[in-house]
Amino acid sequence: MKRLVAMGSLFALAITAFAQSSGEQQVVVPASKGAVLQRTYMAPGDFAQYKGAYDLSNGKTLYLERKATRMYARVDQQTTHEITRSGNGKFRSLDGNSMEIHLVFAPDDSVSGELSYIDEQQRTISGLAPQVTRIQLASR
Repeated sequence: MKRLVAMGSLFALAITAFAQSSGEQQVVVPASKGAVLQRTYMAPGDFAQYKGAYDLSNGKTLYLERKATRMYARVDQQTTHEITRSGNGKFRSLDGNSMEIHLVFAPDDSVSGELSYIDEQQRTISGLAPQVTRIQLASR
């Protein structure tokens, strides 16, 4: 009797395994959300030297500011982007492609560098796909 129950249980398991393996299997792989960067922490004292307004060579102004533990950048009245440190004097927007900043401080406290960003005003005027604008920092 015990053998009959054991054989029946094994038979039921075998049928279940066969039924699962005979069907078409699908594996769902979630799509990535683009080049989203990992936020890195930067102490307020370390960010203090970067915080402020920077004049750009195209007449616009880049603003770097900190709110609580997060850092933000914007050009004039355009969209504010949360940024993270990507190297010494380098920052990138968390979405990975809206803004990239490289600041170089000279011994005399002057600042040079480069800003790459998507100029929202160009996009609305031309109606074309957004293009990355590369601009030099003029002064602080």
